[in-house]
Amino acid sequence: MSSLLTNASALTALQALNMTQQDLATTQNQISTGLKVANASDNAAYWSIAQSLESVTGVIGAVNDSIAQSQSIIGAATAAINNVITTIHAMQTALTEAESPSADIATINTTLASLGQELTSTVNGASYSGVNLLDGSQTTLNFIAGYNVSSTGVASFNNVTLAAQALTGTGGTSSTTVGPDITDTNTITNIAALVANTYTASYGVDAITTTADSTTVSSVSLSGVTTTTTYSGLDVNGNATTIALAGSGGGSLSVSVVTTPPAGLFTQGADDLTALTTSAATAAAQITAVNAALTAVTSYSSILGSVSNTLANAATFNTDLSDNYTTGTGALVDADMNQASTRLQALQTQQQLGVQSLSIANQSSQLILKLFQ
Repeated sequence: MSSLLTNASALTALQALNMTQQDLATTQNQISTGLKVANASDNAAYWSIAQSLESVTGVIGAVNDSIAQSQSIIGAATAAINNVITTIHAMQTALTEAESPSADIATINTTLASLGQELTSTVNGASYSGVNLLDGSQTTLNFIAGYNVSSTGVASFNNVTLAAQALTGTGGTSSTTVGPDITDTNTITNIAALVANTYTASYGVDAITTTADSTTVSSVSLSGVTTTTTYSGLDVNGNATTIALAGSGGGSLSVSVVTTPPAGLFTQGADDLTALTTSAATAAAQITAVNAALTAVTSYSSILGSVSNTLANAATFNTDLSDNYTTGTGALVDADMNQASTRLQALQTQQQLGVQSLSIANQSSQLILKLFQ
């Protein structure tokens, strides 16, 4: 049936042309943006995953920036320590010369004074962005090295802990705190049973001393802080008594904690390398002190190197993971430009054919005029 009001062929051709135009617009958008999933309406699932991956990738970049700053802080300290070690070697040489009967002690002391000033200057200059790991201004630092991811994104961060050690200084002022009395009988019995002993750790000495009236437990942390806790016996009236009687007679233990900041590693016994003077009689003992300082400084340098290596490994892992996330994100949302280019040409051809088809369909209504000639 031929109808003047309804041209079914033209409607069909128009629908096909509209679909081609929509596909063509989508393809052109992919080519211009490089994305096949530019927003949630393109593919909600892929878009959501990509947003999560991009968020984590941003966190990885921030973590690696933090690692770079941390490595610079450690690098400044390491460079200073290398110079310190060279200076200490010079001190060893000077003190060895002082043991000679013909040594010029005055000149040697002048040399030692100069070397001591160099040690102080080096430590004071070992600062990066206001952080100095050698002058005692820092205690424990937590360097961000990584993160933990949950289903909702980054949940927490992983830290590399460094106990900073002072090279200069003769030790801070001790502070005392009083803890709550211990009244638990089993705890009192266990403390009373502690046996006096001394254990030498790689970074200090842990010790237990006992008397009838008290037990003292001392320990040295990695940063050189000495903590001494003294437990003293009290009877039921709060008067001093033996620990044994406190445990059996319903008494308690008083608790006193003394915290002593460490002396700098340059201070060994009575000798401070930054203010060292010698003589033929003291040179041998001072060489021992200098050797001890060198050992302590070298040990601290090893700790710094270990932390720096850990951070470097973390940065490498983070970079690899970031690359993987970027690749994964691209697989989800990036347009295949080869495919898009081929599809663009095909759609442009379809568009031209669609226009011609619509033109032909529109001309069919002109044939109705011939029926009235």
